[in-house]
Amino acid sequence: MWINNIAFLRNKFQYLAAILANMSIVCTGCAMGWTSPVESKLSHPQLSPLSKVPSGTEFSWIGSILALGSLAGPPLAGYIAHRFGRKMALLGSGVQFAIAFILFVTARTVAQILVGRFVQGCGIGFALGITPLYVCEIATAQRRGALGSLLQVSITLGMLMVYSIGPYVSYAAMQYILLAVPVLFCLAFSQMPETPHYYVAHGRYADASRSLEHLRGEPIEELQDEFGSIQRSVEESIRNRATFGELFRDHANRRALFICTGVIVFQQLSGINPVQFFTQTIFEKTGTSVKPEVASIIIGGVQVVASMITVLSLDRLGRRPYLLISSGGMCCALVALGTYFYLDTRSVSLDRLAFLPVLSLVVFTSAFCLGFGPIAWLLIGEMFAPNIKSFASSIVSSTCWGVAFFILFYFSSLDAAIGTHWLFWMFAICTAGAFLFTYLFVIETKGMSLPEIQAQLNETAPVMLNDKA
Repeated sequence: MWINNIAFLRNKFQYLAAILANMSIVCTGCAMGWTSPVESKLSHPQLSPLSKVPSGTEFSWIGSILALGSLAGPPLAGYIAHRFGRKMALLGSGVQFAIAFILFVTARTVAQILVGRFVQGCGIGFALGITPLYVCEIATAQRRGALGSLLQVSITLGMLMVYSIGPYVSYAAMQYILLAVPVLFCLAFSQMPETPHYYVAHGRYADASRSLEHLRGEPIEELQDEFGSIQRSVEESIRNRATFGELFRDHANRRALFICTGVIVFQQLSGINPVQFFTQTIFEKTGTSVKPEVASIIIGGVQVVASMITVLSLDRLGRRPYLLISSGGMCCALVALGTYFYLDTRSVSLDRLAFLPVLSLVVFTSAFCLGFGPIAWLLIGEMFAPNIKSFASSIVSSTCWGVAFFILFYFSSLDAAIGTHWLFWMFAICTAGAFLFTYLFVIETKGMSLPEIQAQLNETAPVMLNDKA
């Protein structure tokens, strides 16, 4: 019996490698949720390590400079992943997260916190840029969707950790606890294999064979079809090495870039980052009877559950249906939340609607985690050909964080200028646009191999591929 159990575990090694790779994404979730409990601590001199309370502009920079770091990270991450391997790039993200928490725990000035947040952002750029690539290259076609959607589960686990710990411990204790996450990641992931694709691309076929054996738990003699497919795909990409211009000249590349960029921009225009970064602050503003820190934990827990639902069912239901459900759910929730704040400005009694802010944000974050959270990043790993993927992922990631920076930086200013109700209604309009964009332009990739996806993008695939999806 125990021999059978060991064989089962060996066959599931790709799961272990994907889970440990996604620990870098748990670090990302910790970084994204960091401001939620920390902003209130920095606002109280007796809880803050700083000599003075940061100004409104400084708080805006603390929230938004993370996006600038995330904007700077992907190009360097792509170079390291190509030159030294996906594994080395991911370990680099862990080192950056660890440095950031060390800067936070020793911070005495806003400037040092800003440097730490920028370094955190670079770590996010590395993690989000390389983890989908690593997972797609180690996963079988049948498991690619489920393992790819672990990314959103991992982000929400990191956020839940921050929401659950941050309000109840001191500022310094919080940094020490969170520092343990990247340290554990580096120690554990250093034992995982590099991807076979990287080794084949560098002519290291023996290493590629050993890596594939390790991931599948079978001798290479039984994996010749898969190994041959990997070798042909990578060598074809090397022979047809793409230039930056080919990203725009080739029809499939243009279409993939349009779809992935559109989905990622609408992901940011949904307002998810301001909600996640300032969850506790938003609840404090509503005056709901639920304690803000408890409401934040509820939101974090709901995000984890919704993300796990996606992992378990994405390869059965498909990408498009989840994106449509996600955008529709977010739109309804944002309309309701904006309406609550509108009624508040009209001095209407909201005692009977005290539940609405919590319910709206629960629905909003659940809907996001069902679709636009995980699938936006999964599509980047699926839609681009191997020879153009590094260029394309850098562009899409940089676009994502460029949009995120402006939304985060101007969130408070827009809130003051047009009112919280109009701010959330604007996000609702954007999510309605996301629904329309998905319906008109996003193709289904469920169950397709990477070459089949390229054929579909080139509009050369037979109609049966759509039916099979």
